[in-house]
Amino acid sequence: MSVDLKLPKIERSGIALDIDETLSFTIRYWVTEMQKLFGNPEDLSVEDMIAKYRYTQNVPYWQSPEALSWAEHHRNSNDIQTKLPLIPYADIYVNKLHKIVPIVAYISIRPDTVLVGTKQWLLNYPDTYPFPKAPIICRPKDIPVEQGTEWKARVLEELYPKVRGIIDDNQSILNFLKKDYHGVIFLFNHTKVINSPIKNIPCKDWPATYELVKKYFSNLPSTI
Repeated sequence: MSVDLKLPKIERSGIALDIDETLSFTIRYWVTEMQKLFGNPEDLSVEDMIAKYRYTQNVPYWQSPEALSWAEHHRNSNDIQTKLPLIPYADIYVNKLHKIVPIVAYISIRPDTVLVGTKQWLLNYPDTYPFPKAPIICRPKDIPVEQGTEWKARVLEELYPKVRGIIDDNQSILNFLKKDYHGVIFLFNHTKVINSPIKNIPCKDWPATYELVKKYFSNLPSTI
């Protein structure tokens, strides 16, 4: 992929955060709504459907033109981004982590058309601590969603070493990073190390993520 990334300047060294399924429980919103609108022939609970399919694009009976059109419309809705539920304890542990390893960017394959709603959610989530202020980098509208993970990999490579890694639920990013990438991927909601030339650390939840990120960076020469 060769694109003009047009990235913000990162002023200090730290770590980036993914948003969907790392901070926001986006899939819970999608599954809840799509079960109501487009059926649930397996009679699965929301939790069981997430466990079985992980992403809505993997649910075979939600691939109709009507369902795909609904998903595309809502994917580009700023209003929807402000209503997404929170991954348990994400706000608490991100703010604790920020005091040790600065959160210097949010990098998401959400389209940049929803930057307004995304920023509102991050800084004004009701009844929780606002997330740390940092540049929000979303997928440009000229990058198809199917190329979003590859685009994110190029962003991470371009921002290294200021951005020394990311906390992200999507293990497929390991397939797109160059083998000589020296950052680290903390795989949120994972329990096993992925066989990859890229350093990756599984983190089952936010309490575990906090401890593992703190441990990893405490063993590195500080450039923060």
